[in-house]
Amino acid sequence: MQRISRVWLNKAATCRRHAKLSCAATAKRQSRKLCMANRSYLYSLGNRPTSYEDRSEKISGLSEWAYDVPFMYRLLMSVDPQLCASLVADGLGDEEEGQKTRLYAISSPFAPGLERVRRFADIVKLLASTPPPATATAPQAIAPASLLARFKEMFAPASPAAEPSVEASPEIRHLPGWLDETVAFLEAHRDDFLLLETVELDTMSEGEEDALRECVESEIERCRGVGAAFEALPAEIHEAARVLRSAAVDEAPPPLDAFFGLRFDDECDSTKTGDTDCPLGLTNWSDVLYFGLFNRAEFEADRAAG
Repeated sequence: MQRISRVWLNKAATCRRHAKLSCAATAKRQSRKLCMANRSYLYSLGNRPTSYEDRSEKISGLSEWAYDVPFMYRLLMSVDPQLCASLVADGLGDEEEGQKTRLYAISSPFAPGLERVRRFADIVKLLASTPPPATATAPQAIAPASLLARFKEMFAPASPAAEPSVEASPEIRHLPGWLDETVAFLEAHRDDFLLLETVELDTMSEGEEDALRECVESEIERCRGVGAAFEALPAEIHEAARVLRSAAVDEAPPPLDAFFGLRFDDECDSTKTGDTDCPLGLTNWSDVLYFGLFNRAEFEADRAAG
């Protein structure tokens, strides 16, 4: 199935970006209250937020994903992820000042996460360019034929040889480009820290402060698990590609089990069609998100305006 890449270099994505500007502006104006869209959000910024008011001088959107946290988000966040304050919303609903539910997000340094993404992209591109090893078929035991059967076989007309069955290979046309565009987009939007917001996903199942915090802490552990899996890959890139391919198909012991279910073809993000349940997260990079966050100057101006 042919799809159009939605990363920043794609012209179609640029057109959609302008179409979403008014929505993003509305989201900024409404960011004090949580407006559910059931997505995870990824941002770059210059600090680790300690409160909803703790804004960096610059904040940029990076990506958003419906109903999931894709693998690339977790790989980016896998180096020293820490609990921090959410900047998406100041409490739940119309809570009174002093009684607001404290909401949490995840902060992680940008540079080492980007280095991991860059190496992972190189491994996947090599994997995608290398055909998978042929699956050996065990020889089947043939029962010895009777004397009469062998005699009949001698005079029977020769039957045509059966053609070997060939399994169709998944299409890999766009994946290498998506990987390159991912690295290029992140390079262009790099800052000191990353911010992963999962509050919309968490409030789909929880509503109490302690339970919501536990959801974020569980996501931190998943990010660390992806980091451990990445570190467990061999240093030699061809061997790393072999191990990664195997772990994605056959569930391996921890920490390599974090790769299980990933696809390394053009259906790597096709959760809507059911082709995968584990999106890589390569096809939705944009600095215009449903929730565009105020930087420090914008936040203070909004507060002053009431």
